[in-house]
Parts: sequence; C-alpha cells; structure tokens
Amino acid sequence: MKTPRLVFTAGLLAFGWATAWAQNCNPAPANVATLKEVRPQSFSVEGPLADFDPCHRSSQFQMPRNNPKPPLMMVLHGGAGLDGATRNAAEAFRSKGFASLIFDAYEHNGFYQGPQFWASKGTNEARQRMIYKVALSAYEWALKRTDIDSSQIYFHGLSNGATVLFNIAGVVSPNHVKGIFAEGGPSVGLGMPDKFNVPLRLVYGKLDNYADKTEDDMIWLRQEICLLNVIEFNHPSGTSKNCNGALNPFGLTQSVFSWYEQQKSKGADIDIWFYDNAAHGMFLVPLQKNMITYGVNLRRFAWVGGDASAKNKLLDDIDRYRQGR
Repeated sequence: MKTPRLVFTAGLLAFGWATAWAQNCNPAPANVATLKEVRPQSFSVEGPLADFDPCHRSSQFQMPRNNPKPPLMMVLHGGAGLDGATRNAAEAFRSKGFASLIFDAYEHNGFYQGPQFWASKGTNEARQRMIYKVALSAYEWALKRTDIDSSQIYFHGLSNGATVLFNIAGVVSPNHVKGIFAEGGPSVGLGMPDKFNVPLRLVYGKLDNYADKTEDDMIWLRQEICLLNVIEFNHPSGTSKNCNGALNPFGLTQSVFSWYEQQKSKGADIDIWFYDNAAHGMFLVPLQKNMITYGVNLRRFAWVGGDASAKNKLLDDIDRYRQGR
C-alpha cells in the first residue's frame, strides 16, 4: 500500500519558505517503515522510522514579517496528517511574530495514502511513533539554525500530535524550549510520561468529544483499552509502560485529566486551558460535526473546529504566556 517516494526540492523559495535551505537533505532510509494490518482495515507500521528531512516536500519553515530573529513555533499535525488545521495554526502563529515549522510525518516515512486513510485506519500508536520521531529530529535541526532565537522554541500539536507533545516535553531541554501547547490530546498511543522537563499546557475545547461513544464522552476524561497503547518504543517512561498490548491489554488507560491532576499534585509546571464554543482543533473555523468510520464499521461523531473567538483567545493566551516568560 506504499506509493513511490517523491522528493520535491525545487520551487521552495518561490513559496516564501525557508530563507536558506542549504542544509543537508536527510531522506528516509531505503528500508523505511511499511504498513502492517493488525485488525481488519486497521494498520500499524513496522520497521525503521524516518527522521526529519528539511528538503521533503511537506517540510515548510517560514519566517514572520518584520522579525529578524524570532521565536519558533513547531506545529505538529494530528492523526490525519498535514492538513488545514496545521497550516492555519502555523499562519496564525506567524501573525503573532513566531517563525513556524510544519511537516507531514507520514509522508516522511513514504506513506502518501492521504488524510482519510490515516484519520480512520491508522492506529494511534503508529501515527504517534512516526510524528514523535520526525518531530524530535526536527527539533534538533531547529537548534542549529541561526535565523531564529533557539532559546525561545515552542511547540503546538493537535490530537495525536498533542499526545506526542506530552512525551516530547520529557526529552527536550528547558534551555531551548519555553512552552508546549498540547491541544485535544487523547490518553492512548504513546501514553503520558511520568515526568517532563518543560512547561506543559493542555488545551481543550469544552465541546471536544471527538470520536465520542456518548455525548458526554469528553476526550480529556476518556479511558481506552490498554491494547491500543504502544508495546515498546524509545519514548519517556510513563502510563503505557504497564498498560499496552502485552501487559494488561484489556485494562483501561489513565485519563488525561487524572494524569494532569497527578502531575499538578507533584508540583509539575502544567496547566489545563478550556475554551468555550470550541471542540477538536480550534484553528478550524467554524464549529462542525463530522462522522468518521474507523476500521470496517465503527462509526463515531467528531466535533471539530470552533468559533473564531475561541481561536483568537487561544492565540492571545499563548502570546501572553510568551510575553510573561
């Protein structure tokens, strides 16, 4: 199901992307990951995973106007891959003076099946492993840039990208990363780390019951079966360690909110921000209700987006956070 790998490097400057793409390209190895069907029409990935490639067609580094050495916001996509929500977020952050970096982790690994496939047929753990690996490599790449303030790096991620950020917070340095904004993250996939190094803000629209079982099945309160967590991966130790496909597979994951309260009680620099008139992915306007079919015939409602007021408030809150650091 893998389509041929395509690498497009020409024409980047015509789109106003990186002012200097002179960095070495870093294409995926020839034996990069392949799809593995683990349940009918539900796919994981196996094999070596790709690192960040600044020359990949999906890699977009952009500078804001009138800010010669800006902070950087790295924007991680959600389960569907690089989409409108990710691009909208990057554009919004540039309007606040951030440089932005986005990419498609699935395409970096040679998968071009498209958003509909990944949103409905990719397992959480597979999607998150790919995003985590590329994001961590992109962070290392960003540290070497001289046109940004590498002591002022921030992350925003949505959904599966947010759960990745729970774990990224456990490996990045506070000398460089000043804040992580994880929006709409579920508890399942990589799970949540026992501890982290940098300030973490959990972001949820109050209507976020994405992929709901019931109308009040809010994503920050949701528990899933441990079977859906990664079995073994090189990420910070945490809730998936004893709750995965091999250990306690039919137990339940800890909810994000329970984990947040646990971390808060230990004195961790963590907070949770809720927003009115918003659901899953506040950079998608307006609020709308979709339907997703997972696997063969598991159908779930998916409230997405929000009012412009919610998006603007989130942007203002992040800007105030940065100004207060």
